[in-house]
Amino acid sequence: MPDLPQSIKNKVRLPLFWKFTLGIFIVVVLFGTINIILIHRIIYSSLENELQQRSLYISRTISERAIDLLLFDDIVGLNDLVNEMKSVDVSVEYIFILNRNMEVMAHTFEEYYPAGLLEFNEMPRNDEISTQHIQPIGSNEIIRDITIPLLGGRVGYARIGLTEVHIGRAIAKAVSVLIWMVIVFFIAGIAMTLAFSYMLTYPIKSISQIAENTDLDTIQHKKVKFARRYPGAVQKIVSYQPADELDVLVDKFNEMVNRLQKTYDELELARKKLVQSEKMASIGSLASGVAHEVNNPLAGMMHCIERMGRNPGNVEDVIRYSELMRDATMKIEKVVKGLLSFARQPELIFQESGLVEILDNALLLADHKIAKYRIIVSQDHQDPGLRIKANKNRLEQVFLNLLLNSIDAITEKQKTDLVFNGKIRIKSYREKRYIVILFEDNGAGIQPEKLEKVSDPFYTTKAPGEGTGLGLPVSIGIMKEHGGDLELSSRYHEGTTIKLSIPVT
Repeated sequence: MPDLPQSIKNKVRLPLFWKFTLGIFIVVVLFGTINIILIHRIIYSSLENELQQRSLYISRTISERAIDLLLFDDIVGLNDLVNEMKSVDVSVEYIFILNRNMEVMAHTFEEYYPAGLLEFNEMPRNDEISTQHIQPIGSNEIIRDITIPLLGGRVGYARIGLTEVHIGRAIAKAVSVLIWMVIVFFIAGIAMTLAFSYMLTYPIKSISQIAENTDLDTIQHKKVKFARRYPGAVQKIVSYQPADELDVLVDKFNEMVNRLQKTYDELELARKKLVQSEKMASIGSLASGVAHEVNNPLAGMMHCIERMGRNPGNVEDVIRYSELMRDATMKIEKVVKGLLSFARQPELIFQESGLVEILDNALLLADHKIAKYRIIVSQDHQDPGLRIKANKNRLEQVFLNLLLNSIDAITEKQKTDLVFNGKIRIKSYREKRYIVILFEDNGAGIQPEKLEKVSDPFYTTKAPGEGTGLGLPVSIGIMKEHGGDLELSSRYHEGTTIKLSIPVT
């Protein structure tokens, strides 16, 4: 037999919804982070190139126009030039022009220009443009400082400061848009996950609940439910969708439940037939006793009729023999009625009945065997008027089966001990929530190695042809029907005790 899979009882349980949510969160965050990094690089690179091209354009423009103005010391023209170029491009933070003696000829500052700017960037001695990045104290703004030599520095220099703040703003805006997109996608993903997990887990939960609530009682009362793929309202909406694995799972589960119900019904029918067969087998073992119980009164009646026929005028004899015939007739009626009642197959209806009355009916059917083997039967009831809720016919069958088993055990012991006196003691009392009925005999008992097998169907300790091996299993099944139990204990050569327990109603 293969090993059972590991139980999930000790595992930490996390609903599918949260597993899907966690997965979506990881995917969205990872996707968003990668895109933010890529977009940051792409936008920064693009804006960087754009700023570079812009700085080259401004540099060329200033170089072309500032040379002539410097040669003629046109201070007004130089100021107009720098102010014009600053107004054209918002990224221009400042512009100032120096002559070859490093004197500032024009600038875009309102009053004074920062003296530190003159020392910050080196003045190239050739036509190359020098670029440095400046971060003013107390500010996060980055300024690209460009020094342009005019005619190789022989005329002077132009200094341009281009701010990169718009690059950061563009990147921040793009990242902000992307973050909002990630948030929107995450919320939409959660909503879709909620709907998807509900559609996915609904049939699984339905199957789990049905499996958990399905027991012998629900099957017995035909209260088994079937699983559904979708809730009722949703089922109509999505009924047009093609089937998937979960639809197959639900269909297979419902087929299994249906087969389980049919199998139980077939087993129940077979069990009823088995109970009836064991009942008829018990009647067969009682046949000789029943015949004796009927033949004896019939012989007495024939004798009375014969005596009455000899002297029909003797009124006293006629009355006396009529009374004897009436008693014999009532005895025959009682035996036959008890036998017919026992032999019939009643519906499984539980009604209040007297416990002692049911026991007396069983003793009546076994009376001939009890008398034949001179067995002493005693009864000890804590409450002789006790009434129990049971199926009278089924419980009578249990009592009769146990009586016949005790009689057989006693007769087996009598074969080796001729002076042995067989005894059967029947006792009843209350024990907590149960009514206990004990059947004790001093018969042959059961060997220890056979004790565990006596409740198995078709197992018998009797000689071949003398027992079916169904009496005890059938009795156990009937006690289970009543919500009770049957316990057996035995000591070899000393006797056997059967304990029946029936719930108190």
